Order: sequence, then C-alpha cells, then structure tokens
Amino acid sequence: MTEIRKKALQIIKSTKVDFENPHPDIFIAKTLIANASWINTTEGTVLIDTLLTPDAAQIMQKKITETSGVIKYIIYTHHHNDHLGGASVFENDKPEIIAHRYLPDQVEKYQILKRHRARIASIQFNIPFDPERSINYVKPTKTYDKEMAFSLGDKTFELYHALGETQDATWIYIPELETAFVGDLIIAGFPNIGNPFKPTRFALPWAKALEKIRAKKPKMLIAHGGRAVYMNEEVDDLLKVTIEAIHSVHDQVVDYINQDIPIDEMIHLVKLPEHLKNNQYLSFIYSRIEFAVYNIYRWYHGYFDHNPANLLPRPQSEVNTEIFNLIGDSARIIKRSEKLLDDGKAQLAIQVLDILLKYDPDNIRARKLHLKILTKLGDDDFCLMSANTWVYFMEQDRKFLEAGV
Repeated sequence: MTEIRKKALQIIKSTKVDFENPHPDIFIAKTLIANASWINTTEGTVLIDTLLTPDAAQIMQKKITETSGVIKYIIYTHHHNDHLGGASVFENDKPEIIAHRYLPDQVEKYQILKRHRARIASIQFNIPFDPERSINYVKPTKTYDKEMAFSLGDKTFELYHALGETQDATWIYIPELETAFVGDLIIAGFPNIGNPFKPTRFALPWAKALEKIRAKKPKMLIAHGGRAVYMNEEVDDLLKVTIEAIHSVHDQVVDYINQDIPIDEMIHLVKLPEHLKNNQYLSFIYSRIEFAVYNIYRWYHGYFDHNPANLLPRPQSEVNTEIFNLIGDSARIIKRSEKLLDDGKAQLAIQVLDILLKYDPDNIRARKLHLKILTKLGDDDFCLMSANTWVYFMEQDRKFLEAGV
C-alpha cells in the first residue's frame, strides 16, 4: 500500500473531531471528511447530520452532552454516508429523524450497488476495495416533500428540498438565528456539480437553491463540507459568486450543445469568466470544470454525439486492435507517446499509448511509460478527485511491473 493510500485510509478512519462555536446556541463538529452541527433550544437540541462513523459520532456525542440538552431531532441533509453514518450513536435518545422522502430510496440504491460503490470509492478516495464496508444507517422517522417546518422551544426550523449533489438534499434556515445550514450545497471550492464516478448532479436547480438561500439574507451560513462557518458580508459574496459560476458554466454548455459541439471538445472550451477565475470561493480543490461540463451535458444530451461511428460502437479494445494492426509497430507507438510527453502533452500521450496497451496489456515497456505519464499527470494536478484517480492507476502499473520482476 502506497503512502498516499495509507494517508487516505487514515482520513476515512480518522476519529479526529474539531469543534467550533460561532454562536452561543450553535456548535459544529468538523472532520476531514464532513461536518455536522447542533443547535440548542430552550426545550432540547437539534442535530444536523451525524458525521461518517459511529466512532467520530461518539466524540461529538460527548461534546453535545457537555454543551447541550437531549437530542430531540436529527436532520439529514442528504444520503451520503459521511452525513448519516454516525446516527446509530444517538438512537437511545429516540430522536425524530427527518429527511427528504427520496433519501431511503437513495440508500437502497447504494446497497444494491455495493461492489460498484466500493470500486469507485477505492479510486476516488484512494482507499482499499472493500465491498463489505457497512453503511451505518438509521432510517428516518419522518420524511417531507418540498418543505416543512417545526418549532422546538425558542427556535423555528425551516426545511427546504433542493436538487444539488443529490436528489434528496435538504437545507435548513433558522429565522431566530438568521442562519442557513446548507449541507454540501457549499463545499470548500468550486461546487461539486460534476463527478466522473457518480450519477448526474443538478447544476441549474443547484444554483436556484442557492438563490433561495440568498433570498433569506442569512447573516451566517454553515456548510458541511470543508470550511464550516461564513459570516455577514462574506455569506452574500460566497453565494453570489457560486451562483454566477454555476449559471456561467451551465449556459456555456447549453450554448455549445445548440452549436452541436462534441463533448470531447466542449470540456476544453468552457471556462469561468475572467473575474471569477481566481476567486477564493471557486478553487478546484475537489471538483473541476471539466467534470461539471460532462455532468451538464449528460443532463441535456443523449450519449450519441451525432457521429454515426459512435451510435452502436464496437468495444474500444477491438477498435484499438485494428488501429494497432494498421501501425504494426509497438516501438513506433511508444516513441510517439514519449515525444508527446516530452512536449508537455501528457494526456494525448496516454491516449496514444492506450492503442498499444489495449492490444498488448502485458507490454513491459509500454506499462513503464504508462506509469511515467500517469506520474506526470498526477504531479501537475490540483484537484483531489482526478489526482486520486491518477494515483490509483499508477498503483496498478506498479503492481503489474513488480509481479513481472
């Protein structure tokens, strides 16, 4: 196991929890994966999300015991395990657990795709493949559709459904605190409106949800991915630039679809507006524009790119074999890929080399070059998701080469 993978696994298994207390009645538990919040009222406590694991949630529970009352409600902001994985720790309190009505179906989908989910998690997060990794899930006791509200003591909790990273997203507004709790509708950096491993995300509805949050004019915003607390003027600035960025990317994709631009060209054409390119709230820490473009394209466009060769295509391995047979020279492909890499065209180099590797995956020289290209791609990357992907396939090459020694 590489040091990078060991570190990723440590992050997943970590029970390190830090705490913030930005208001006398608001507390936040922060981990490297996700955050959770709880709000004190005169009649008890409301917990929003529950962290990834019961171990982390137990640490949070101890802090809740020190600072708060009995948990009367738990609200899930969405079905991802890093937000509901610790809920079992609080079952003895017998809280009402509220979620959007789509959430149980989303969790069921995770269960029937356990092997697939474990496989993509091993690539995306650089952790070992473990299809038996459990989902620590406590079912909601109450679900809602478009919106709902309840009061507890001196506070009102307004829940609103959003289409964003998932179909079942919930954001919460507490008018007495002028505070919005937005789950993963805000993360550290460019919003995660595209993920190459996951189902379609909702770009335009995501922006519209943020517009509704902005209309509340919150004085504080609590996010559950990355940085947690935004206050006063920065709340409006954060929402304004994020909304504009999503609309800009969305509208460019729609325009290029109407122009019949192929997706493999489109991902290189769509850019953020100049005044947003270096914005502190839009750095490509986790996701990136290319992923968003693919996602929006999938939402509006079928798989067919209007090239008849791609309507009912043969497997890529067959096509590459035919191309290789036309070239008929492994050394020539390797030499060309090396030249492209030297010229700073690592992505093109790996695609050219793939013609050989699809034909002859056991070619030692090609696998060594493949590893070299992946290393270059990884060294130059700035986005956690794509960087982890390069590392995953670097490890596959290393295992192959070590086995052949």
